Amino acid sequence: MARPSRADAERAAVAFGSQGRVEPVSGGHINDSYRFAARAGDCLLQWINPEVFPDPDAVADNVASVLDYLASHDPGGGWPSVAVTLDGRHKLHDRSGVWRALTWLPGRVQVAQPNDLDEARVGAGAFAHFVRALSGLDPARLTPVLPGFHDLEGRLAAFDAAVAGAPARLVDAAGCLEASARLRERFAVDPLPAPLRIIHGDTKFANLLFTADRKQALAVDYDTVMAGELAWDFGDLLRSAASSGAEDDPDGGVVRESILAATAQGYFAELGAELVEAERAALPAAPARMAFMLGVRFMTDYLEGDRYFRITRRQQNLDRARHQLALAEALLLRQELIAELLR
Repeated sequence: MARPSRADAERAAVAFGSQGRVEPVSGGHINDSYRFAARAGDCLLQWINPEVFPDPDAVADNVASVLDYLASHDPGGGWPSVAVTLDGRHKLHDRSGVWRALTWLPGRVQVAQPNDLDEARVGAGAFAHFVRALSGLDPARLTPVLPGFHDLEGRLAAFDAAVAGAPARLVDAAGCLEASARLRERFAVDPLPAPLRIIHGDTKFANLLFTADRKQALAVDYDTVMAGELAWDFGDLLRSAASSGAEDDPDGGVVRESILAATAQGYFAELGAELVEAERAALPAAPARMAFMLGVRFMTDYLEGDRYFRITRRQQNLDRARHQLALAEALLLRQELIAELLR
């Protein structure tokens, strides 16, 4: 798959009213992002990766629906707005693919992981607020852009196929293969289903923007907003917040228990009163399950030749997998702690 060039981005920015300056924005595994100056202020321009999102039009349409709803139902939330092209459209088709733009949020900072308990509570509360603010939006208005995104059985089937097709890469992956086999037995039984609601779908801590003083945060990156189970959001949030080390640190994956507790507290302070019993029952095992599934996804991508997640060095996806599999084992030991926090 050919990613867009800088010239492609500059041409797309012109269609959204660029005044000349177009700069790449680093970070993110999937889409390509740029910042450009428009008459009304700076904007975030993004190319939607069709290899990850087979229907990029649906992604752009979903984001527009979500942000329009938030603008009218949570007007003080500080949400970005959908920028439109010079001819009034919320997305652009050109020879490089589908582009969309959002208004830039000035003075905001990204935090890869919470540095202290307050950041953990504030960030978790922001993700929970996002779900609560969308509680009145009909899930039928959103197109499922990644069917099976949190389907562990489907992820394991893809992993098995990758193992069978990549004998040359199996030697370096031996440790991960052993860990994944050991963990697989613990997740052989699917949890009981909980009610579907609109969730964020990708609640890693880096998908938050904080104010400079870290007193407030806002959930961003809405490509995976979908109908789903709350446990998916909760599990991914605690997985990303409580882990030690960078995501590709193979020696990371140690659980920071105080951060784990503060993250759960921040989430429940915002949304706990609305949880139904089936959701509460699904939450304690969710962080370990999400860490295991992400480890499987990193392993699959490594075995398939690093086609999905962006890498900057060889074996980066393998190191990511090592981190997540270690984290899954550590989180399994803390299910009772999470259950106690719920009680």
